[in-house]
Amino acid sequence: MAAVYEAHTTFSFNEQVLGQIASGATAYERHVGLIAWRYTAASVVLGVTVLQRVAEAKPPLTAATVRELCQEPTMGQLHQALSVPVADLLPKREHDRADERTRTAQQWAQLRDRVDTAIDILLEIAADEGTAHPRTKDEAAGCLLTEHCPPYTDPVYDGVLEPLFQLAEEVPFDISRIIAKD
Repeated sequence: MAAVYEAHTTFSFNEQVLGQIASGATAYERHVGLIAWRYTAASVVLGVTVLQRVAEAKPPLTAATVRELCQEPTMGQLHQALSVPVADLLPKREHDRADERTRTAQQWAQLRDRVDTAIDILLEIAADEGTAHPRTKDEAAGCLLTEHCPPYTDPVYDGVLEPLFQLAEEVPFDISRIIAKD
């Protein structure tokens, strides 16, 4: 489109200008996505850890553990948090007609599968780049997504970040449901 527009004007840099704007917008979007990933993934891992401890009546977390859980989790830590049977920990609601536990379990399983796919993508990126790390799925699970998502690839968090946001918002309400049950 810029090339057609450029033919009818004396300003001959439209194509270049539009390319630079698009490049800047893409870089900004990716930067925001990676920041959102870092904090949303940490929120889910911390939230699930707290939820599980409350549901199982375990002692509170130490301040050092909370500080550690507030950092970006590895892909494996996120996968592990999404493997916690949260639906089984939640109290059943009296007026639940649509089987909330089944829906919750399915939602978490779908997101866990998407994280598993993202781990596979990290392996593919490493293989395409010819890098020595990560070589195995276990090594990829030990990676931080923000450090292994090169700017010249599609964002690895595509298809994962939005449902992760949803879970990050739901977990505090789930914790309060468990607390209110007692």
